[in-house]
Amino acid sequence: MDSFPRKDFFCFNIFASEFNHRFIIDMNFTERKPFVSYFSKNEIRFAEQFASKHDLKLVTPRNLRISETHKQVIWVSAKNLALQDLAIKNSKPFVIDYMDFKKIMAKSSLLKKCFSKQDIGRKVIDLTAGFCIDALEISFLGYSVTAIEKESWLYEFTNQCLQNSKHKDLQPSINRIDFLNGDSLDLIKKYSDHEIVYLDQMFEQKNDSRAKKEIQFLRNLDFEEFDLNRFKKILKQNNFKKIIYKSALHSNMSSLINLKPSRVIKGKAFKYNIFTAD
Repeated sequence: MDSFPRKDFFCFNIFASEFNHRFIIDMNFTERKPFVSYFSKNEIRFAEQFASKHDLKLVTPRNLRISETHKQVIWVSAKNLALQDLAIKNSKPFVIDYMDFKKIMAKSSLLKKCFSKQDIGRKVIDLTAGFCIDALEISFLGYSVTAIEKESWLYEFTNQCLQNSKHKDLQPSINRIDFLNGDSLDLIKKYSDHEIVYLDQMFEQKNDSRAKKEIQFLRNLDFEEFDLNRFKKILKQNNFKKIIYKSALHSNMSSLINLKPSRVIKGKAFKYNIFTAD
């Protein structure tokens, strides 16, 4: 694996004009958030509490089905949360069953190839946790992973899925994940002992027919973009050994930064760009 001077690495210029629309936050930007609803009247109060806690809009099941904006919903009951996109024909409410993601326990995968023997013993911080699927795959390799999710509703849903997972083969990996809710660019300052950073900017690939329904649910929402300008400043203050950046397959990384990745591992729809200071 090629290496490069640390001072150059931490001086890279993240932004390029052709990508500004993806990374710079519009001051008038309004997120498209999921609605909150319920299956029965007995569960209305639980849905009301959840919607209020996470600053989401509560809608009745009827109004949800005739919504002209979108039909993505969090179903809330006393004991469970489930997601659904009613705009998709024959869709059903779902939770995350991590065993459905075969790559997590696979002996080899694109993400697993991003790690080497030099990384053994290092801690990993995932700045864009989402459903913790990638964090769990990394943890399955034996790494301790701190995974951070900014959206509080998504954190609560994912945490429920992790806690409810009964697959004994995954329990050691789940136990190695420290799952947190908050702004990862604020929290990262507390984890200076973490030497590997993982970042996934794949949400912009909407309507990819190859994506599982769970991933497509997130991509069809509008999230506040990860602030790469802040990230660049943080890099200057930390001693990271490796950054793994998942991006669209045809994104031009050399136009985003003034250095080429040490390695690029390509899949059919995305690639992992690996920057290393080793």
